[in-house]
Amino acid sequence: MSPQPLARADRRRLQRLTHENELTIAADARFFERRPDRNHRVRQASRAEVEIHHLTGRPRMTTLRWYVAVRQLAPGVRFRVFACGLPDLDCDQPEDVCREVYERQQTDRGLQIERDFARAMTKGAA
Repeated sequence: MSPQPLARADRRRLQRLTHENELTIAADARFFERRPDRNHRVRQASRAEVEIHHLTGRPRMTTLRWYVAVRQLAPGVRFRVFACGLPDLDCDQPEDVCREVYERQQTDRGLQIERDFARAMTKGAA
């Protein structure tokens, strides 16, 4: 089942939220630059990410909070998955915990996108 197209006003809002979320994406980049031994992190979802989720049909939550698990495939290439959890979870976790959170939330479609991207990167390097 394919998602319904967004109304024009929602598309404009999505564009604004995507632009607003660039600071969060830059923070992910800095995290991995400062920690070259890491390929995964978990953090609270930004307000913009949560609003984007709502626009695309995800439910609003009152007692839980959205979190984001990030995987860095290569420097500058990162994938995100979303998970919900208690509002006071400690996000300062070691690599193995962050990797497990990411892998538990990853979908078959997401895994295929990662594989296709990794294959394309390998072909581009050859």
